[in-house]
Amino acid sequence: MRVKIINNPSSGRTIVQKSLEIIVGRLVLENIFKTVDKFDTRGKFDAMNEVMKIKEGEFDLIVIVGGDGTLNEVINGMMKADLRLPFAVIPAGTVNDFANYLSIPNDIDGICDMFRNGRLIDIDVCKVNENYFINVAAAGLLTDVAIKASVASKTVFGKFAYYAEGIKEIPKQLFKSIKLEFKYDCKSFVEDVMLFAVLNSSSAGGFKKFAPQAGLNDGKFDVCIFKKIDIFDAATLFLKIIRGDHINNENVIYFQTDNLYVKCLDDSNMNIDIDGENGGPLPAKFEIISSGLKIFIPDYLKFNNKL
Repeated sequence: MRVKIINNPSSGRTIVQKSLEIIVGRLVLENIFKTVDKFDTRGKFDAMNEVMKIKEGEFDLIVIVGGDGTLNEVINGMMKADLRLPFAVIPAGTVNDFANYLSIPNDIDGICDMFRNGRLIDIDVCKVNENYFINVAAAGLLTDVAIKASVASKTVFGKFAYYAEGIKEIPKQLFKSIKLEFKYDCKSFVEDVMLFAVLNSSSAGGFKKFAPQAGLNDGKFDVCIFKKIDIFDAATLFLKIIRGDHINNENVIYFQTDNLYVKCLDDSNMNIDIDGENGGPLPAKFEIISSGLKIFIPDYLKFNNKL
């Protein structure tokens, strides 16, 4: 394979970057990687801009070494440049929601084995306004924690950087709600909302069962809306999210669709978080591109109807 590596040296798990030379060396010696071109990002949009320079037929595979934010940039670069090149992920971020959902290995032997014996599958790609995402877009309570946590703190403290930032933000945000209008499948409703999320996979914010019915190749995204609640109901709901039981709670609206429009009905300036990156303010139009890209995954992952 002719491989283009997009590497984010500032990702949370710097240990993976330190092992990257060993991984690539092994795969080159085994003739799995025939040619390798590595690009190290230095700032925002570097990954997206580099991907948009790739010419059709130049590489066989893009390998993303980083977290959900780096993955998001690469996906945007590919979709905006109409580059339908298969990609693989080596999880090196702080949370790695998308890679964890797919059980992508993060050790040297596991990563090498994935490229030796892995396979390609089709996955859906989501679009919100003019941007794309592959895992989750959310707005409301604590969705800006990933943006506020500094690169340095994420590198040193990993997930705990998010937890620390979240603890600081909870008192400021817990009792805030915004009146939103939702439209989908010729239906519409208005709700006072603390948080809503649109998911392609089931994993978000470190919660593996945030959208327990989600599938990456089912042609739909899952919408999870949390109504305005008090602090006692919030604590109970938090435990239910861990188990994936929250979707049956009276304070949660959960549905699947391939189209969604969301707008504010008050003066609130609610921004959308897209895979940990600022996606701009509402209103938002969500669409899905069914089987929009191909991803390289370990062969031991066996799926039934939904990935």
